[in-house]
Amino acid sequence: MFTIAPDRLLRTSVIYRRAVGDANAYQRMLRKNRLPKIRKFVARVDSLLPTNIVLHLSDKVTVDKIKESEFRDVSNNRITLSRSADYDLVVLNIPMEYASMELIDGQHRLYGFVETDAATKKDFALVVLGVRELSLKQRQEAFVAINDNSRRMDANLVAYLKYTQDDVACQKDNGLMAIRIVVDLNGVSPFKKAIKLLDVGQQKITLKNLSGYDLKGLLGPRGLLRKHYPSNIPEEYIRVLRMYFGIIHSTFKKEWNDPERYIVATNRGMSAFLKLLKSVLKTEKQPLTPTKVRGYMLALKAGFPTWEFNHLSDTYVGSQGWKELHRDIVKAIRKKFPHFKE
Repeated sequence: MFTIAPDRLLRTSVIYRRAVGDANAYQRMLRKNRLPKIRKFVARVDSLLPTNIVLHLSDKVTVDKIKESEFRDVSNNRITLSRSADYDLVVLNIPMEYASMELIDGQHRLYGFVETDAATKKDFALVVLGVRELSLKQRQEAFVAINDNSRRMDANLVAYLKYTQDDVACQKDNGLMAIRIVVDLNGVSPFKKAIKLLDVGQQKITLKNLSGYDLKGLLGPRGLLRKHYPSNIPEEYIRVLRMYFGIIHSTFKKEWNDPERYIVATNRGMSAFLKLLKSVLKTEKQPLTPTKVRGYMLALKAGFPTWEFNHLSDTYVGSQGWKELHRDIVKAIRKKFPHFKE
């Protein structure tokens, strides 16, 4: 634990972000609208930021221990500290080099100083918790642990930080498998760039929702996707979901391409169609074929009256709205396929 002036920290620290294209970067995007309020606060003569900034110290930062006998007060009296086994008194040698330290938490508090006057940047004492020798994975986990339960942290980004290409890890955890599949689906049709992966973007389908309860259930040990595609590898699940949602896209192309007006390519629509996928698998009791899926979607198109928000909003509201939507979708398909299962 130590204090440091904002001016020095701004010159020596770095923030890594996934949004800039580095798969290993973990910080969320800086929200510039928060900075003026912080700047105004820290410029006051009585301001105090009691919450510490968390940094990872690179190998460039060296540590020199202080001999206990050399630790004295202004009167040159030796200072005796209790519980000496719980800490070390050290001198940190922080070079004035960019990326000497990495911000794990506190970027807005730090960047609030950017446009303050020179005296504030030079004299303000920021409280810092510095950690060393953490792997990149451990730094990611620290960031999530600090922010996961905070409303400052976008839940969608928390999900994205858990993304891994480790097949074994995904096979052991259906939640990780769901995230892996959705992130990879965002790179191919019909979902190409249609899924919001970070805490920025205007997409109506989000990673958090699409990889949530319904998909995890289908991929779980007793899930129907897992049952009928027992190889349990991401590529096969992606193939099946691309086929399934590709047919939905082609059947309801106008609705899919206009998520502002229609519910199809939105979070609620995705929840309903994943529930419908479970119903299709219940009915077929075997791996799916494009012919079968297309037949059910054509029946749905003929039997379901409208997908417009204006006509659906009063019917499918509240936490149970998506369940009601799924039930009505099943009823529409049963007009042509009476034995279709819910």
